[in-house]
Amino acid sequence: MRGMNADDKYIVELAKASIFDKIPANPEEGINWNYIFKKANEQNIVGLLYCAVSKLDGKYQPGRELMEKWNKLMLTTMGVMTQKYYEFQRMCRIIADRGIRLIGLKGCIVRELYPVPELRTMGDFDVLIRREDLGEVTEIFKGEGYRIENGIYGVICGNENVLWEVFPTIEEEFRKKPEEMDEIYFHNCIEDGMISYPKPTYFLAHLIVHMGKHYVERGAGIRNLCDIALFVDKYKGDIDFQKAKKICIDEGFSNIFNYVVNTIDSWFDIDVSKIETEKKECGKFLEYSLEYGIFGINNNSMVVKVARYEDDSIGSIRKIFFPTVKLLDNRYTYLKKWPFLLPIAWVHRIFYALFTHKYSAKQVIGEIKGATEFFDRRIDWLSELGLMEEH
Repeated sequence: MRGMNADDKYIVELAKASIFDKIPANPEEGINWNYIFKKANEQNIVGLLYCAVSKLDGKYQPGRELMEKWNKLMLTTMGVMTQKYYEFQRMCRIIADRGIRLIGLKGCIVRELYPVPELRTMGDFDVLIRREDLGEVTEIFKGEGYRIENGIYGVICGNENVLWEVFPTIEEEFRKKPEEMDEIYFHNCIEDGMISYPKPTYFLAHLIVHMGKHYVERGAGIRNLCDIALFVDKYKGDIDFQKAKKICIDEGFSNIFNYVVNTIDSWFDIDVSKIETEKKECGKFLEYSLEYGIFGINNNSMVVKVARYEDDSIGSIRKIFFPTVKLLDNRYTYLKKWPFLLPIAWVHRIFYALFTHKYSAKQVIGEIKGATEFFDRRIDWLSELGLMEEH
């Protein structure tokens, strides 16, 4: 690991100033604004950071050309997210009018804590519903012109502007006790007009477990930390941190919990002295968070998972193209009940890549090569951070 440089540290300073609506510390002489702008784009926080950069005295700001480019992207982000959120609210109203309860997760709720909510970008809106409501909700989306695709744990509903992930379970995050956690989350919510959201203790646990899942599989960026820092700062008086910690430990993310709490304490100035944690040096954790973008450089989690179940008797290429049940059963859940259907899952996976996503064979091979190279670097990161057991 190269270690965090002055530019990396200043990205964190700008993020902190942005989410708390403060003037950032002045940058060091020789700061690389082009690098910071590039990283902000990778992390999907370019509009958010502009708010902090614009508060600097002019002599400390980037040059005029970059500031104008940055301002333009900030305004574009606001326009796009305003449109997306309007559509989100419209659909929430339609669904609520049918007497169906929606539970909002992650960004669609936490965005309201940001000084400018429209600058908290979202690729999709995640909501939790009762399983018995899934069919009716799907029909509502179809009636409003959305295309429907079956996801691993729910349905994906999209149109030209907005993407929803509608879950009847939170098994995607809470894989060890999914049915138990579903009931906990359904019964511990706060009603807020058209949409509910989990009580602060459970909302925080979900944020950390979700980040942990992404972090150890392919990376998770600094935006996740901004969400958690804002949420803890707002609700720390209402959070049972011991309960949230236990949930994270039960799901195998004790180290992630420790890193997150230490990071928002030492880098985001959130007083978490009442939370019992193992002390961690967070520079490497942040360095990895900044290295590969908002959710890692490669979406091929299959290659990423190969290392965990290494078997020297099976070649790497075979493991990638013809993986074991253990590697596939989270995506093709029918394998948990009928493992003898593994050959069907192999075909299913290849057809999904070549025909649904319209990948060419050359693209698939290229992505496998890139993912394999990333995988080698990633194992070094996780080992040095002590996270291999949370893989």
